[in-house]
Amino acid sequence: MNKLVLPKKKYKGIKIYCKECKVDNPKCKHFERFSYKVRVHIPGTQRSVKSKILKSKVYSDAVIEAINFEKRLKETNYQTIVVDSTQGNDYSVVDSVIKYNHYLNGDSEYAQFKKNITNEHRKELIRFCKYFVKTLKKNKNIESTRIIDVSRQDVSNFYSWADNHYSPKTFNKCMNGVKGFFDFLIDIEEIEMKNPFRKYSRKQLRKTNIDSVTREEFNAILEAVDTCDPFVVLGGRGERKNMFKPYLKDGFRLFLLTGGRREEIVDLRWSDIYVSVSGVKFFRIQNLKVERSRNIDGLYKYIPINSDLFDLLVEMGYDKKKQSEDYILLPERKVQSKTIMDTLSKSFTHYKNGAGIKKDISLKSLRKTYITWVHQVMQKETGLLTSHSTKKVLESYYIDPQILSVVEKGAIEIKIFGKDSSL
Repeated sequence: MNKLVLPKKKYKGIKIYCKECKVDNPKCKHFERFSYKVRVHIPGTQRSVKSKILKSKVYSDAVIEAINFEKRLKETNYQTIVVDSTQGNDYSVVDSVIKYNHYLNGDSEYAQFKKNITNEHRKELIRFCKYFVKTLKKNKNIESTRIIDVSRQDVSNFYSWADNHYSPKTFNKCMNGVKGFFDFLIDIEEIEMKNPFRKYSRKQLRKTNIDSVTREEFNAILEAVDTCDPFVVLGGRGERKNMFKPYLKDGFRLFLLTGGRREEIVDLRWSDIYVSVSGVKFFRIQNLKVERSRNIDGLYKYIPINSDLFDLLVEMGYDKKKQSEDYILLPERKVQSKTIMDTLSKSFTHYKNGAGIKKDISLKSLRKTYITWVHQVMQKETGLLTSHSTKKVLESYYIDPQILSVVEKGAIEIKIFGKDSSL
């Protein structure tokens, strides 16, 4: 591509702009990233300007764009212009959020920018953006205000709102989420602006204990499933909800003895069980979290089936079901996996409270408990069994020898709650 140039007698305010370096009149060699840009001084001010990156790479056409842009500014007395969301580098506040949502949904027009995140994460990020827009709406017309006109005062207003609504941890997540929204506009949509959220005071988090579950606590929760009142009164209308499900105790035990994440355990199938040459059994399942973060398929994790876990599987029908495609937990399900996950999480907390346990533990604590006891055996090799491994399977029924040896060692030696474990 030819380098853009300006004639000696150029139109007032037109410059060459590098979208890569984000500077006017660049000295770099990113010629393919050069565009014409116009800067229009606002009368009655010393330094205030309105600027626009022009579409045309032909100087004469760029001048026409610049003249039309200046004309529109004069017609609106240099106030905010209602932006056409198809222009590509200048959006209204509302259009910016719509663009970001499309991007998070994987709908980018450029293949290299396609995003791959969970729907829950996307909803969370958009929710933070909507809260930000809601605070803007108190003082500005969000359909006509350009995103580049977001001010430090707007950030301050939102900062105060979030400070009053969130705990320190969620506050930091919220502010970082909106910062990422503006990073998208700057880096992907190439809007010429500085990130108004680039600097803010994060909340300091208190170090919390990683609360694992003791054998006594876990057995008390299992007992509570059989003995405690299953009904809970929901807020508002006083609706009573039954927290009991026949699969709860098996589900809790599977979580404890595998250390898996919710989506991994709820969707475990009997056909996920493999046997090594030496006869050691293990689960081989997709490492969904790592696959999504790296946008790569074919990454797996391995869960050794120790004696405690195998005893549970036998109780649940191993001899009849092995190698079948049935789900291990609730095989004849008529609800979505997400519903089962939420039920397990909420019911665990309900029966934890019913057992009189005051400690701040949840279903996630079972994974922490598993990792704690695995580390007693595996030490530095723990990461190979806790979904932090990104080793790729070479063939359908064979795994990396290094991982295989760790899996076999884990199946033989790992005991949750120690050597005298019994659940």
